[in-house]
Amino acid sequence: MEKMLRGQVALITGATMGIGKETARLFASEGAAVIIGGRNSQNGEKLAAEITASGGVARCYGPLDVTSESSVNSAVEKTVSEFGKIDILAAFAGKTFDGEGLDPKTAYDKTIESNQTGTYNTVFAVVPHMKERKSGKIIICSSNGAFNPTTPAYVYHMAKGACESLTVNLAMELAPLGIRVNCIKPGPIRTSFWDELASGDELEGLLSGIARTEVPMGRVGTAEDIAGPALFFASELSAYVTGLCMYVGGGAGYVYAHSQSFILGKTPTGMN
Repeated sequence: MEKMLRGQVALITGATMGIGKETARLFASEGAAVIIGGRNSQNGEKLAAEITASGGVARCYGPLDVTSESSVNSAVEKTVSEFGKIDILAAFAGKTFDGEGLDPKTAYDKTIESNQTGTYNTVFAVVPHMKERKSGKIIICSSNGAFNPTTPAYVYHMAKGACESLTVNLAMELAPLGIRVNCIKPGPIRTSFWDELASGDELEGLLSGIARTEVPMGRVGTAEDIAGPALFFASELSAYVTGLCMYVGGGAGYVYAHSQSFILGKTPTGMN
């Protein structure tokens, strides 16, 4: 099969680790020139070198802090200056600050800035360039926990809910201009997000418990499990899809796991 993103330029935030990193790898393997955005420019340069060594095209223009409008604008301007366009925005930057020992007000502010404001800053730095070309794909990252939480993360989940609202509002406005906007709602994915909540055996117990009781497929996901749907939204495979908030969590969020069915007093089909 021909590479699905050949000749396209993708800006990926949160790309120095986790889901964003695996998405950058996959997009590059499908022919896109990827711009690796993240605060850890050392990790970004390392990933760019890896992709380049594999025959791909990648850039890291230094630290990208989505909470800073000037930082985001700089990355967008450098991308357009070198490549002339941005075809794809994958906005994966975000985190929770619940485990950093901050006072509640500081933790609230930092979580909103990183997840909600940061997504807003990134999207609206890119949209004018897409409008000018009447073409583009925007992928926003929410969380299954925004409306189907497996563990309390009040501010993080509230901010992710706002990202879903942004998705549908943008999709409505931009569809006539040939710009598609979709959202991925990851279920429990093994990334550094969970490091803020637990560690070691406690973390493994938490994840295995969630997988057993909340996920019909019986396992927590990986970053690669999210990169695939991101490729779907970035490619022409989703040419007639916009405004979709897609659960990607092994069935979590919209299908009862067996243990949930038992708890609710229901017997799964085919079991007596």
